[in-house]
Amino acid sequence: MVFSLKWPVAIISSMVLGVTAGVMVPDLGKVKTASAQGQQPQQQPQQQSSFPDVEPNYWASPFIEGLAQEDIVVGYPDGTFRPTQNIERDEFAALIRQAFNVTERREISSGSEFNDVPQNYWAVPAIEEAYQGGFMDSFSNNQLFYPQREMTRAEAITSLAQGLQLVQVRPPATAYQAGDRTPTASRARRPVAKRQLAFPLAFTAMMQPLHLIQRANAQPAAQPGPAVEEPTQESFVTEQPAPDLTAYYNDADRVPSEATDPILAATQANIVVNHPDPAVLNPNEFLSRGSAAAMIYQSLVHAGRMEPLPENSAANQYIVEPSSENQP
Repeated sequence: MVFSLKWPVAIISSMVLGVTAGVMVPDLGKVKTASAQGQQPQQQPQQQSSFPDVEPNYWASPFIEGLAQEDIVVGYPDGTFRPTQNIERDEFAALIRQAFNVTERREISSGSEFNDVPQNYWAVPAIEEAYQGGFMDSFSNNQLFYPQREMTRAEAITSLAQGLQLVQVRPPATAYQAGDRTPTASRARRPVAKRQLAFPLAFTAMMQPLHLIQRANAQPAAQPGPAVEEPTQESFVTEQPAPDLTAYYNDADRVPSEATDPILAATQANIVVNHPDPAVLNPNEFLSRGSAAAMIYQSLVHAGRMEPLPENSAANQYIVEPSSENQP
C-alpha cells in the first residue's frame, strides 16, 4: 500500500528536520520536473539561495536548491539548512519520506514499534514508514532503531539502494556496535495502530562486523587416480571480470563487506556523489546534510522524477559516473 501524508506529522517534521512533503520511491509520482512543466533547466550562477547558509557557490547548492524548489526540503525554523551538519537516522528517515511515495514492502516484526522510539517522538511515522518501505533496517530483532545515531556514508548509500530496489533488502541487524551513541533506554512494547504512518528503519546490517571465520577442515589425502590430460591453451575461456568498487574508488578496501553490493549498484545508477574527490568514497565517515541532499536528488534523477543537473553545472564533477567498461 502507499502511505498517505498526514499534515500534523508533516508540520512537525518540517519544524524539527527542515523537510516538507514531497516525493519518495518506488512509486515516484509527485515530483514535477522542469520538463513536465514545459520548462528547460537553466543554469543561473547568481541565483539567490533559498537558505542563508547555502551560498550559490557551495558545492551541493544545485542539489539542495533543486529539492527546495520541489518543496522536498525547506530548512530549519531559523531558515538555515545546515549543509555540513551530520545527518541522524531519524532525519534521514524523514528526508526519505518527503522525497518518495513509500510502498509497504514489509511489516514491523510482530506488529511492534521500536522500544527506543517514544510514542510521541516527532519522527515516529517517518521511521516506521522507511522501515516498511525497505529503505532502513532495525537492530536487535526489530526492537531498536537508534533514531539519533549519525549515519555513515556507506549506510546511507545502502539505504537508498535498498529502497530503490537496486538490491534486496538485508535482514535486520541484531547487535549494536560499541563506541556509537548510546540509545535511549528500552521501554515496554506498545501496540501499533493499523495503517499508522511508519518511518523506515535505517539499514544497519552493513554495520555489523564479520565475526565468524570458518576454519578450513583438514582434507583427506587425494587418492591416486587415472592420469588426466592437461588442457591446452585454447581450452581456457577468458571472461570479462565482474566490475567491483576498485574500478571506481581509491578507498574501496574500506567499504564494509555488507555494503559492497549496494554501493556498487548505487554507483552504477549514478546515485553516489563524492566531494571533493569523486574517486574517494569515505564510506565510514558520517554523512552531511548537503551530501544527503545530493544523493536524494540523484536518486530521483535515477527514477526519472527529477531533471539531471545542467551540463554546465560545476556540481556534476562530484557525481560518480560509471564508465562503459565498468558496466556489467
